[in-house]
Formats: sequence, structure tokens, C-alpha cells
Amino acid sequence: MLIDIGPALLVVNGEREGRPYPFDESTLAERVRAILTDIRDCLPVLKQKAYKIRKTAYLPAVARKMVDAVKAVDEAELTPMAAVAGAVADDLKEYLKGEGLEFISVNNGGDIALYNARGKPVAIGIGDVERGSATPYVLKAVDLVDFGIATSGFGGRSFTLGIADMVSVVAGSAPLADAAATAIGNRTNVDDPAVERRRARDLDPSTDIPDELVTKSVGELGHRSVAEALARGKAEADRLKREGTIRDAVILLRGRMVTTIRNEGTINLEVAHGNQEDRDGGRGHPV
Repeated sequence: MLIDIGPALLVVNGEREGRPYPFDESTLAERVRAILTDIRDCLPVLKQKAYKIRKTAYLPAVARKMVDAVKAVDEAELTPMAAVAGAVADDLKEYLKGEGLEFISVNNGGDIALYNARGKPVAIGIGDVERGSATPYVLKAVDLVDFGIATSGFGGRSFTLGIADMVSVVAGSAPLADAAATAIGNRTNVDDPAVERRRARDLDPSTDIPDELVTKSVGELGHRSVAEALARGKAEADRLKREGTIRDAVILLRGRMVTTIRNEGTINLEVAHGNQEDRDGGRGHPV
């Protein structure tokens, strides 16, 4: 089901007893409006750097999720708005658990909250943000019940300080994945004449990061700049994985990829349709 309300464009899927669940569109739309209202009412707080926010008990649940996620990732550099899309998806997912579903997927423009009660394999296609196209890669999640995946990068919906074409992150929740994808993307930053930057406020006066130099355009990059940007992003992803904040990350830039995935655990990186069994039999949920 598609829910299109203001800044939120959500695709919601669910299953109960192995069958697609018939959601009530008006009920979902009402819930999404309530979530967005809660966020709007808290914007003066949520547009601050997270380290400045000391008390969160008075905030609505969706705002607390945003603050908590960003504090776990990088409270000095990020505002809670770095987790907004993932938090909206996560809040709706939690609400839908009350329907007794065994599988829930809430996709908010590429930031996805998932509930998979039986832990079946879930295949998640990943795409190139800048070019708006799919890649040949699929993330396969196995034995995960509650988790999230988010994608960030230059050309996406939000500003970035980096130059990565795409950063996809799997974490224990969609807000965490969203914040981490933003942080990792920001680290893929290099000094190169091909990279044009502007103060964020000059591009969007309402931005939550007005004084940051954000990426406006990226021209032809040399191999050294690509390698340096990927290495910086990978270092941040490694840190977040080592600390237990995320499960794994994939970074793409100009046809090159680095990843924390070792294909030894619950997250595997595969080539789409590379496994004939997956293509013909469909042993898991495609997302």
C-alpha cells in the first residue's frame, strides 16, 4: 500500500498467516499524519545538534527515536533530523505490530523498517542514489526479526558532506540505520577541484545544518580521490560496526565498492539473481 502525505512517501507491506494483509488506507494515513505532527511540533529541538539535547522524556516517541539514534551514532556532528525518515518508518512499523502480523515492511523513500517474526531470509535490493537506478547487488538478511536498512548519498533527499554515490546500512532499527548512513556518507569527503560545495543555508534556508559545507556537485574524480573517499567512509562504518551500533554497511562510489560484510553471518551481499534457487523458488521476502 502506498501512503503519500507531505514529506512522507511510504510503501507498506504486511503478511499474516502467510497471506498479504489488507491494510485500511485511511487508518494508516491518519497514523502517519499524527507522526508527522509530532515531529513538526518538535522541530526547534530536533534541528539542534544532538549533544545539546539533554532531556528527552517529554518528547513524543518518534522524536525520542530520532534523538537516541543520532546520539548513538555521532551526537557532536548530527542533528536528530538525520534519522527522521527511518524514525517515521519505525514508528509506523511499531504501530502495525498491534495487527498481529508476522511480517511488516515500511519503506519510507528507501529507509526501511522491518519486522520479520519468523526470521525468514529477506532480500533487499540496493540502489545508486545519485543515478536513481538499481545496482546488481542484493543484501540478504537471515534470522533477523526487528531491524532496519537505510540508504544515503549524494543526490539523495537530504544534504551530504560527502561524495559517495550510495551508502546502505543495516542496523537494529531504521532510525539507527538512517543516522549511520548519513554519518558514513558525510565521511566520504575529499578535497578535490571536482567537488563543489556550498553552505547549506544558501541552498535551503530551512535546513537543519545551515553552516555546514554540503556537496553541490561532483565532477570527474581521479582514482586517488575515489580511493580516499571510500577509505574514510569504510573507517567510519568499521567504527560503528565495532561498537555494535550497526550490523553492516555498503559504500559505492564511481563503480567501486567497499563493505563491512564478510558473508559469514546474518547479513550477506549477493549478486541479484546470482542464485538460481532464489530466482525460481523465492525462499524469502523481497523488499
